[in-house]
Amino acid sequence: MRIFFMALLSCFLVACASKPKAEIQSVDIDAIYPRYMETSQFKRIHEYRTGVEYAGNRVIIRTDPDVRDGYYFVLQLDTKAHRLPQGTTILAEFYTPSSPAPQQFTFELPAKRPKTKEIFIGLTGEIWPYAEGKATPAAWKFTLLDANGNELGQKQSYLWSM
Repeated sequence: MRIFFMALLSCFLVACASKPKAEIQSVDIDAIYPRYMETSQFKRIHEYRTGVEYAGNRVIIRTDPDVRDGYYFVLQLDTKAHRLPQGTTILAEFYTPSSPAPQQFTFELPAKRPKTKEIFIGLTGEIWPYAEGKATPAAWKFTLLDANGNELGQKQSYLWSM
């Protein structure tokens, strides 16, 4: 009887522990840290050995995936990126020195995401031809959207609201 009870209790505990968490319906972007970053800031030991970029525990999305130098916005979320629904996209809008009208880009989050609360959004390549310290976006707005286009979260700079 004792063995039966222990087996039943073990099955119950395993079932409770393996229950998937509910899908996120909303997310807060706690902070956004804009900064210029160079290729050397992304290189890790793994890349020196293999020649392939290793993001590690970071979600990195760029306007030009082949160019790493550029202006990045690090989105700090209140939840881990791997818990966001599949098909989540980030709508990025900003004013750059190259255009008086706001530029708009849509970034799709990768299907496989690490357990991090940070997402690096990079303006690289032709979109950001400026060297470090030469220019910064005047205002910006980021919106997270689920696969159906419903808003999960949004944050903007002070200047965007003016």
